[in-house]
Amino acid sequence: MTMSNPAISHRLNELTWEDVETYLEDEPSPTVIVPIGSTEQHGPHLPLGVDAMQAETLGDGIAERADVLVAPAIPYGDAGHHLEFPGTISLSTETTTSVLVDVYESLIGHGFENIITVNGHRVANLTAIDTASKRLVDEHPDVFFATLDPLRFGVEIHTDLRDGGSEDGMHGGEFETSFMQFHYPDLVRESKFEKETSETFSQFQSNNLVGNGDRILSPSSGHDPAAGHLGHVGDPTNASAAKGEQLYERLVTDAVTFLDELAEHRSASSS
Repeated sequence: MTMSNPAISHRLNELTWEDVETYLEDEPSPTVIVPIGSTEQHGPHLPLGVDAMQAETLGDGIAERADVLVAPAIPYGDAGHHLEFPGTISLSTETTTSVLVDVYESLIGHGFENIITVNGHRVANLTAIDTASKRLVDEHPDVFFATLDPLRFGVEIHTDLRDGGSEDGMHGGEFETSFMQFHYPDLVRESKFEKETSETFSQFQSNNLVGNGDRILSPSSGHDPAAGHLGHVGDPTNASAAKGEQLYERLVTDAVTFLDELAEHRSASSS
């Protein structure tokens, strides 16, 4: 980030408007990261803010290492399938889309040319993110939109770290618990660790959301504590802070590599 103060923050909300103006003027193709998560239950062992914390933490790490700006994390997402659990706050798909469109348009209006959305609410927010991006891409053909979702961007590292070939459900299981153990250990209740599975009736259904096998896609089904569900899907007993650190480092490193490649591409295209 080309700024006169080397100690200046990469967080948009910690800068003055003059700081942002300087960044926009000095950068040949200004980039901003937009983190979005969710406020929803993640079982009895993890806090409601897991997805928002993941998005914010990844966004901060990527922005600092890639020398770009990161917007404040959006803490709400499309989480209607968790509303039976107290504390969950959900936006409809339509509302999530509208929020993103307004955020994107605000940033575009200021002169940001690359908008990278970091999705902490794995997979579930993708419909809204994709719709919002498509709604604006024709209107702003010079703006580049991209989405970093750990289940689409981190396939190799999830596969490498998976314990014993188990199929982790990706919701409060091995990997989200590992991420939280590394970054927010005081919020993890290890005494509550318990394996929780989600029943499937077909060979074309799977809890392995990073798998590449043939599968039928269907909307996320609701969880209900009255039916005995704990809320999460997966096995947090396989989690560790070490896995969380490896997952974080790989995602951030690969994202920075992508942004470096994007900068080179944009520079070559404009010359």
